[in-house]
Amino acid sequence: MKLADYRIWTLALVVVVSFALTGCFVRRVPPVKFIPAVGQKPDYSMEGILQGALQDRNPSVRKDAVRLLGTMINTPDEQRRSAAALGRALDDSEEDIRFEVVKALGNIDPAISGRYLSKAMKDKSIRVRVQVIQELQEAYRRQSGQLQALGTGQ
Repeated sequence: MKLADYRIWTLALVVVVSFALTGCFVRRVPPVKFIPAVGQKPDYSMEGILQGALQDRNPSVRKDAVRLLGTMINTPDEQRRSAAALGRALDDSEEDIRFEVVKALGNIDPAISGRYLSKAMKDKSIRVRVQVIQELQEAYRRQSGQLQALGTGQ
């Protein structure tokens, strides 16, 4: 083969490869939004920001985020989202944070927070486990007080 033949074959190969990469290949790659962690949009809701704060290196920031999540309980949907974030915070390495999580979960309806309080009962810290019992006791008092108020018609 002559040198000119090699050039023609090389040029043909380059043209075929460029058409293959620019045409068919682009259509076969999934859109970026379907690739995990690349196309996800950041969560700028209050819960999303506080969930990020629960990952902060400073324990004071995490504790304040836990306390605020414990007050965001106006609707059942808010209670579920707050309880889920607080449930993840039960894995925190700091005992004080886990203690605050249990106190915050005490503000949430026991039907929603019960599974997380049950998880907290397996905590290595006795202080956290005792706080779970106290929160359950307070929830029982609130429920029985409501039932008594209904029974007396107040």
